[in-house]
Amino acid sequence: MKLHKIGIYFLVIALIGVLALGCGDDAATADGDVYTGEAQGFGGTIKVEVTMDEGEIVDIKIVEESETANIGDADSMAGLLDDIIAAGGTGGVDIKSGATVTSEAIFAAVDDALSKAE
Repeated sequence: MKLHKIGIYFLVIALIGVLALGCGDDAATADGDVYTGEAQGFGGTIKVEVTMDEGEIVDIKIVEESETANIGDADSMAGLLDDIIAAGGTGGVDIKSGATVTSEAIFAAVDDALSKAE
């Protein structure tokens, strides 16, 4: 009976440890590691999730923004995110015309996320 209780306690401790590891801002997924970054945009904070797999950017999502609709919002900036992925980072990627502040904030947020991957 004592051995059974010890086994249950060990199992509970192990589960708590596993759950605690999964509570961070940055997490691993089946497709890679996800890192979050944020920066101040034109309309407020922009928060991104950058997914890395074997040292390469495979996806970028804007998960929070308050930018101007049809100019700097997440849907309007999809092309910029694709350019960052294709370039493997923000270096050499041109800003989106008409959305300079938002573009620069996205660059800063992505760079913030990438700094956590190092």
